[in-house]
Amino acid sequence: MSFDLQIINGDLVIKNGNLQTVEDSGKLIQDILKICLSDVGSNPLHPGYGSFLSRSIVGNPAKSSVIVQIAQAQINTCLTNLQQLQQLQIKSLQKVTADEQLAAILGISVTRSSSDPRLFNIKIKCMTKGFKPITTSFNASTIWKIFYIMQGMGVNFYGKHSQH
Repeated sequence: MSFDLQIINGDLVIKNGNLQTVEDSGKLIQDILKICLSDVGSNPLHPGYGSFLSRSIVGNPAKSSVIVQIAQAQINTCLTNLQQLQQLQIKSLQKVTADEQLAAILGISVTRSSSDPRLFNIKIKCMTKGFKPITTSFNASTIWKIFYIMQGMGVNFYGKHSQH
């Protein structure tokens, strides 16, 4: 089984002096959020990791429907890249549980916020290879290259999520 350090609101989680970790579907949710929220090129050791999401919507003068299609395509691409990275982990004999692996993308919803037109609400639904449906969401801004932190329950990176 693999694990990752638990991140909440951009900070490592420490409990009783110990760094906390995430596993199984919680790790998959965190992996999805990390790849979607990381700009491509921001990690010099893995220059292809991340998404072009912020570059696609920041200052884009196109109509909302066009921005939504671009954002959905960008998210789909980075989730496909995540699946390829997971396959490389498995080929390198790293133990990855079925609930840590992305089996299918069930839906990507990108909608402009009705209360603030500068924000897009992004919701991702997936299925793990352990047949567990997961959902995570976050907001992306059209004016800043930062992502707004939404409070969630359970394991959280940037966004909120649920495991069914």
